[in-house]
Amino acid sequence: MSQDKSQLKTQGLAFGQAFQTVFKISSMYSVDHPAAEKSVQHSWDLLAPLLKQTGQFTFGFMNQRVLLNNSLTTQSNITHLEVEFAKREIAAITFQAGVTLKDYKRALAVLSTRPAVIQERGGIQKFLVANPIEGVRISAAVKPKEDESGMIDVGMDMNSYLTAKAILAPESGGGAAALDMLIEAAGLKKTQGVGENPQELAAMAALATRNTVANPEGDLTEMLSAMAQLLSGMSPDSLLASLPPKKQAELRGQPTNEIAADLMEDAVAGWATERLETAAKVGSSGFAVGPGSPGVVDRDVLQGLMRGLKATRIAERLLQKLGQFIEQANLPKEVFERIRREVVWFTLSPENKHSELLRLERFTPQDFTRLVQYVQDAMGEGKVSEATETSMHYFSTWEKAPSSVRAEELRRTPDLLHALASVQTVPLMHTLAEPLLREIMDDTHLHWPSHNEATHCLSIVAQNAGRFEDFEFIHKIASDLKRFMARRPGRHNDCCGQALAALLTPEALDRLIDSFLQRRSDAAWVHTATSLLTIVGPLGAEAAHRRLDEEPVASNRLPLVRLIRGMGHAAIEATLKRLSSPNWESVRSAAYILGDLGDPELPTHLRGALRHVQFEVQQAAVTAILKSNVAGRSEVLAEALPHLQAGVLEMALDELTVMKDPASVQHLEALVLSKKEFKGGVLEKAVIALGAVPSDRAAEALYKVIADVAQPLPVRRAALGGLYNHASAKAGGLVSKLSNLPPNDPLAAEVSWNFPTR
Repeated sequence: MSQDKSQLKTQGLAFGQAFQTVFKISSMYSVDHPAAEKSVQHSWDLLAPLLKQTGQFTFGFMNQRVLLNNSLTTQSNITHLEVEFAKREIAAITFQAGVTLKDYKRALAVLSTRPAVIQERGGIQKFLVANPIEGVRISAAVKPKEDESGMIDVGMDMNSYLTAKAILAPESGGGAAALDMLIEAAGLKKTQGVGENPQELAAMAALATRNTVANPEGDLTEMLSAMAQLLSGMSPDSLLASLPPKKQAELRGQPTNEIAADLMEDAVAGWATERLETAAKVGSSGFAVGPGSPGVVDRDVLQGLMRGLKATRIAERLLQKLGQFIEQANLPKEVFERIRREVVWFTLSPENKHSELLRLERFTPQDFTRLVQYVQDAMGEGKVSEATETSMHYFSTWEKAPSSVRAEELRRTPDLLHALASVQTVPLMHTLAEPLLREIMDDTHLHWPSHNEATHCLSIVAQNAGRFEDFEFIHKIASDLKRFMARRPGRHNDCCGQALAALLTPEALDRLIDSFLQRRSDAAWVHTATSLLTIVGPLGAEAAHRRLDEEPVASNRLPLVRLIRGMGHAAIEATLKRLSSPNWESVRSAAYILGDLGDPELPTHLRGALRHVQFEVQQAAVTAILKSNVAGRSEVLAEALPHLQAGVLEMALDELTVMKDPASVQHLEALVLSKKEFKGGVLEKAVIALGAVPSDRAAEALYKVIADVAQPLPVRRAALGGLYNHASAKAGGLVSKLSNLPPNDPLAAEVSWNFPTR
């Protein structure tokens, strides 16, 4: 353990120095400034191993010392950062495993906000509430202030406050804080003299305990500590005098903590009995299962009792009290027996629980619940090998069972997989994937219920690995599922297809894209990342696009564009969404990308982009359409001509001349005859494009332009040349009709001399 702490200190302080550097740059410029890029990356690289080792990492300052997780140490090289934290009234920042580089940078931006701005926005507490960050928790410094009514706002949750008091000032009294905790838990208002009367204090403690045990997030251990602290400040005689005579005899001479535990047990047992009694009135036995049924209440009671046991640690006494309460309530004896069995299991040592679980050849629902709880406790205590062994034993039992049994076992397996999630169990995920894949891909003995449940379990296995960036493993799973689905097209969309889409959580997708950018010089990794995102499908493309939309670093945007292009058809859906974005740069990128994705309806999808007010968007849309060979592209391009800006319009007309598509004729004609003013050469280009289309309809359009005396003379001359050289059968007759032009028409003489009748 000393070695672990030494390593934590070395790595944590190295991160602190790097964090101080990037903080200075971010405060001076911004976290997205090019000057900060290398420092951000360096500090991020130092944070990653800390998160992999401990699951989370807390860094801050407390009592002129550096806080690294739960340890305090001295360091003089980062005093500048300590001062800056103090100016902003920030105590610490905690990073969770799975935090993305994007959110890490957001945290830096929040931390480096000028103190004056923080105060303008209501102070540090309001500022932090208004700026939540996924995977990051910023803790305000404890700065107790007494208001006019005598209340104290400690600026943090009571558990953290008491912990800080114990670390920094164990000699100071915490009675006021303990009383505040009881008052708050009891749902009462603090008034003058409240809690000074022993009888009132006992009643308040009972109410606070009941409310806390009813709340799954309530901490009974802290509640017991607060009760003991308050009771220790009273005289034993006055305290006992407030209790019933029988209770006085039982507790006389007992230390304060024993009295507090006894009172808590009474409250917990009373609460449990009331819940069971209510359940018995709603149902019959209290053991039915279903939403809102007594069975749900029964499970809640068990969980509450277990939390009470964890706090008091005297199972026999709590059971005795519960039995008395249940007997007084006239509840069935089997209710107590069921609870007793669970409590007895709870009191077994971890070693005995481990042995009992390994002896089981079949896990009943109750056994499975015990297994999950055991694994949760073992993982919490760092006993990964014990958790792994019992879990592997469970998996070996269901793999040998009949299909119907396997389906039921697999249906509840996600609870166990979630309990196992840890960086230390990633190798176990590799092992568990093998039987799950066998179950999924067994075509000869395909059992649909088992198959469906196995695909769901496999997605959770992949998600567990993804939390710790084991993307190569996830890619292998995805590739195997994809190949299997290809053998039975359409048959496995609702099972394996859904599993593929769920292999990576949104957080893991963000981490994958971060990793892609960091390792983009590694061709093999780029291929793996692109392939995995492609297999995941629209969700992967959406994550890549979202990162592109928000990416502030210019050097990262082009690789992201290439990444999305490399995903092919899988990225079309997410790219199309960007065409309606209010950000014109996102629309431009989407138009360029669509041109490379092989969108079969590209011209139709880009209709709106061709009419966009931003020149760059129009240019991107025209370029994308010209790169494609999709049918109908010339018509869509031609109908957009009146909306195109100069430069893009000329480019479109040149391409329409090359395409020679009859579908463009009516739009070219409308452009020329619209009487709109265009800059030099635009109408002539349109006439040239008309002349290139070998259809009678195009020849007729040219004739109309020639006959329209309102047209500029160069435009009419271009139409005259186009009609005379036109390849359609009708062109000759139309040229002959030009002899009827009025003598005063400037083109009349040119028609007579230069274009004699064919």
